[in-house]
Amino acid sequence: MIKISYDKQGDVLEIRFSEKEIQESEYVQESGLVVDYDKDNNIVSVELVGFSKRVDKEISEEVAAI
Repeated sequence: MIKISYDKQGDVLEIRFSEKEIQESEYVQESGLVVDYDKDNNIVSVELVGFSKRVDKEISEEVAAI
């Protein structure tokens, strides 16, 4: 299961790999990534904060249209 969602107001793109509950998150400031882990330290989701500022404008517009 992979689910991709975009929060236009928060400008956050989320790629979710599992429905498991998030137990811990790690923010990587240089890249704007937030990596979320479950209780077994498996990656549940990855979020890209400031998405529209970090990708090509055409890609950003395509995602925002979804």
